[in-house]
Amino acid sequence: MPCHPPTKLTVAMNPVTVNRGFTLIELMIVLVIAGVLLLVATPNFDSVIVGSKIDKARYSMASSLAYARTEAVQRADTVFLCRGSSGACGTNDSLGDITWSTGWHVRDSTGILRTVDSDNDGVDVIYACGDFISFNADGEKTSTTTLECGFTFSKSGPDTSFDKSLLINAVGRVRME
Repeated sequence: MPCHPPTKLTVAMNPVTVNRGFTLIELMIVLVIAGVLLLVATPNFDSVIVGSKIDKARYSMASSLAYARTEAVQRADTVFLCRGSSGACGTNDSLGDITWSTGWHVRDSTGILRTVDSDNDGVDVIYACGDFISFNADGEKTSTTTLECGFTFSKSGPDTSFDKSLLINAVGRVRME
């Protein structure tokens, strides 16, 4: 049998370190960085909220227009989309200060079919062609002689950077811009 010299066993001795968490300085640095990021992100987040409110109002109006047009065809009757959440439809002094921004309703000759109360604070809704839109039994817009009328959705105040439109052509089709 061959004889081998004995092997030497070496063990590295590493000191054990105990991690007890963050130091106060590390925690303060992280909080300062988080604060700076929040300050930078907050103005951008406000614009996202305003844009979202305007889009919500615009999609709600498009949905109401589609509903009014569909109901006109199904009922073979004239159906109206009117400003305000109840009451008269059309140019009427009794409407007072009710605007499209406060809400709208869909009605036919028998009464109100659907009401939309606006919960979009800070969003102005303006219709360029009057106080109501009507659709006949063929689904065509009959309320004005203008070929195309539109709604403008904007942030309350002078800032026009958020303005968006919803246009209705003479045959009642809706287009968003």
